[in-house]
Amino acid sequence: MKKAHQGMNFIVPALLTLGVFVIVSCFGDFYFDLNDDVLMKDILSGAYTGIPAGHNIQMLYPISALIALIYRVFRGLDVYGIFLCALQFLCVYIVSERAFSAFEDKISKVITGLCIFLFMLGTIGSHFAFVQYTFTVGFMSATAAFLIMTHEGDGKRDHVLAVVLITLAYLIRSEMLLLTLPIVGVAIFARWLMQKDLFKKYLKLFVFIVAGIAVSMLLHKIGYSSSEWKEFNNLFDARTELYDFQYIPDYAENKEFFDSIGLSEAEQQLLVNYNYGIDDEINADTLWAVAAYASGQKTDETPFMENLKASTVSYLYRLRHITYQKSYEYPMTDAPWNIIALVLYLTALVIYCLAPDKKLCGMFSVLLLFACRTTLWLYIIMRGRDPIRITHPLYLMEIFVLLGMILMESKNNKRYAYIPLVAVSIISLTFIPNQIGVIKDEMAERDVMRAHYDALYDYFAQHKDSFYFCDVYTSVKATDEGERTFSEKMFDRVDNSLANHDLMGGWASKSPLYYDKISAFGFASMHDAILSDGVYVITKESSGIDWLSDYYLDKGVETELEKIDTVADVFYVYKVTSAD
Repeated sequence: MKKAHQGMNFIVPALLTLGVFVIVSCFGDFYFDLNDDVLMKDILSGAYTGIPAGHNIQMLYPISALIALIYRVFRGLDVYGIFLCALQFLCVYIVSERAFSAFEDKISKVITGLCIFLFMLGTIGSHFAFVQYTFTVGFMSATAAFLIMTHEGDGKRDHVLAVVLITLAYLIRSEMLLLTLPIVGVAIFARWLMQKDLFKKYLKLFVFIVAGIAVSMLLHKIGYSSSEWKEFNNLFDARTELYDFQYIPDYAENKEFFDSIGLSEAEQQLLVNYNYGIDDEINADTLWAVAAYASGQKTDETPFMENLKASTVSYLYRLRHITYQKSYEYPMTDAPWNIIALVLYLTALVIYCLAPDKKLCGMFSVLLLFACRTTLWLYIIMRGRDPIRITHPLYLMEIFVLLGMILMESKNNKRYAYIPLVAVSIISLTFIPNQIGVIKDEMAERDVMRAHYDALYDYFAQHKDSFYFCDVYTSVKATDEGERTFSEKMFDRVDNSLANHDLMGGWASKSPLYYDKISAFGFASMHDAILSDGVYVITKESSGIDWLSDYYLDKGVETELEKIDTVADVFYVYKVTSAD
């Protein structure tokens, strides 16, 4: 009988996970959500340099090296896509299994299983279809926190799994893991408050998490210890500061500054259109200098207290604002995440008010969690870094910790869990039609986008003997008429062979990988390659091409630009030749 019971605790969560996968897949293909994931996939698979590369720049070295190694064995598979999807659905299974096995009676199991299933579809829904490594990391961290909150007995197995999930998440996207780590800390602290006699166990858990992160960072530093990668990492940091947090000053208004750092108007234009990869003289020092100057020139910098006040107003609005999603990301809405979080906060407080022996510890833990989430939210809002790939994982963190608190206290009275579980089920069920509509609409929009880029990639494949450099913003968006930004379908048109095209800038530009790529085609620099036979430049109409001839003229080279082809009515193919 016991074996049958344990079997159900495995089978039912597995079926729930399979059900989520099947239902989501019925509404279209799985997508890499953003172009960052696509380039990471190309680097790992060998499509970028011809050989699967362990240095994919965005992830820490140990995990990217492992994925690249798997690609070497299975060159025809979309290993990175499988990896991200597998992690997400593994998290679904772990949470389902833990929540389902928290109760012994069938009624409680049914309510819990249904709650998790509906939550996955009605709340997380679209993130399963449009997969992004930042959200995946948040999901893993939230799952680890749930394990910490709900473990039974000595919790050794759960703690090991939590450490593995957190360490792996750190390897995949360190910044996101570190953002969610304070809430993991709240989960550890809350469990210790409930079991103060097990201080050493929770201290050991904390130490192992820190050790996992420290070892990961050490291995990453070793992997990027060469002088070439150190030089590029400095450039990468400068690029991030300039493009993510500063701006490119106008040339005419700041000519004296640009002259002082030896940057001409034509070269400044390369920074504006992000195509600075063509100019070998633009380096980390250049980008740092422009970023520092731009920071000093800001006249609209909001004072800290004023920024905090405005961010607090925005935070409170988002906390209470309720509306259905109109589209996948913009305009942003926090429902049903904020509704579910609010319900769980209120019910957790009520439950611990009624708890006979953990009243103060429980209420303090709930309030500490809310204070922690408030601090994190104000931090991201004040920095202007609050897309759904960051905010939704933060919601997921607190929801799983609160759910864990409620499930733990329900062991004393299982009815404590009924109201919040049923409430979350109803809220999630209400939003399932909205999620389905969002996924369908987004799929349709992305199909329009893919029609353009599929045609461009087919063009590249039909001209294997040629090489193409693509304007960066052309690679991001094919038209300026509201079309979705570039992304790729997972598991579709998989081609991990060396691609005969590259961007003229972006976050991988000037990296050792970039030089390996152009070297594979016999080039030493983009500047010289563009003037070579069989090399072409791709732009869209709004990006223009005059900036390119202006750049070469600034370098003392007169050029002739000839449009030789048009692809999908939006991409222009140019041949650049020297007039000398």
